[in-house]
Amino acid sequence: MQASPLRTLLSRRLCCCQPSHLPYHPSSVGRLLSTSTKSNASQTATPLPTYGSSELLKRRYQKRTTPQDDAKTERAQTIKRMKLSGLGIAFCTLAIFGTIALYPQEGQKKQASEKTGVVQLDTAPSIAGTVEIPKDAEGETVPTGTSTIPTFPKTIYISTDAPRSTPAAANEGTQKDVEYHLVGLGVRTVSFISIQVYVVGLYIAVSDIAGLQERLVHAVADPVATTLVPGEKGQLREFLLDPDHGEEIWNDIVKDGQLRTAFRIVPTRNTDFMHLRDGFTRGITARSSHFAKDKQDLSFQDETFGSSLNDFKQAFGGGARKALKKGETLLLSRDAQGRMTVWEEDLKGVRFKMGEVADERVGRLLWLNYLAGKTVASEPARQSVIDGVMEFVERPVGTVATQVL
Repeated sequence: MQASPLRTLLSRRLCCCQPSHLPYHPSSVGRLLSTSTKSNASQTATPLPTYGSSELLKRRYQKRTTPQDDAKTERAQTIKRMKLSGLGIAFCTLAIFGTIALYPQEGQKKQASEKTGVVQLDTAPSIAGTVEIPKDAEGETVPTGTSTIPTFPKTIYISTDAPRSTPAAANEGTQKDVEYHLVGLGVRTVSFISIQVYVVGLYIAVSDIAGLQERLVHAVADPVATTLVPGEKGQLREFLLDPDHGEEIWNDIVKDGQLRTAFRIVPTRNTDFMHLRDGFTRGITARSSHFAKDKQDLSFQDETFGSSLNDFKQAFGGGARKALKKGETLLLSRDAQGRMTVWEEDLKGVRFKMGEVADERVGRLLWLNYLAGKTVASEPARQSVIDGVMEFVERPVGTVATQVL
């Protein structure tokens, strides 16, 4: 019997609603039949990556590292940071050196505004301690090799209060007209980047050049010789360059050579007397220890030498102003008896006497710190002085002073 259309339609509707015929419950049926809300966990759950998504590709093709690879990566990063730090330190060092080397020079002071030329002192100096320095008529200068202090005068004049005990000194007239001639000069540098500190030059009284010639000639030749032959000149240069022989020759000359000499020191940047004094004192102390240890000379170990060294320190600490500006002059003169006088000369050429040291041992050790030994304060200055005295011995004794005058 043929079923009616209404019955067929009703049976199809019931079959579609049977849950057993469905592989899963449709979401629409679940929402209609369920009376509960979704849990928070289902809302916050991380969805699974779908096929072809970036997350799936990242998980599939991401490189898996081992602990050894992580250690290598960390070490490479550490080395990179160390290299960058080293480059930064090197750059800072170069920047500091460039700042020091290329520091612009101070502007010249207006001389017209300085009418009185008075220098403020801690204590008033004596009238005899102030000297107007006569200018060199010809104005001859010698290049120093540095742009900060480009030249040094070939001739200077130094006054002295020492008695005229030598015939050469007695024939020079007034005490403040003693003429000194430049022997050699050089630049004093410090640290591994050779920072320039000051220019130093050795001067000798013109009338004492013959005495220096005689002592140098007799150091390698017969006592009756008045000049050196080429072979003896080479031997003298070798002796002066040798630390031991050079120190012995200069020690004898400075100790009892009856020679008036002076060191002219001009700083290349602003400094102070305390700084210079401490450097001089360290050099004197080291040289005295060297004589006591290596040469068994105990003459520098007694109490009188310590007292004289205190007098040397006092000469830099009292009376005159403490600052020494760039271009000003510190003059250390030594008379025929070995007494050392400390002078300060300002930019106008006015010289002030700061103090004296009567003990010749103090000045002698200070002189040797520039002239001879294994370590000197300025090697260029030592070489220049040797070149200068070699020019003296190339001529007969007594002829150089005549040509200078």
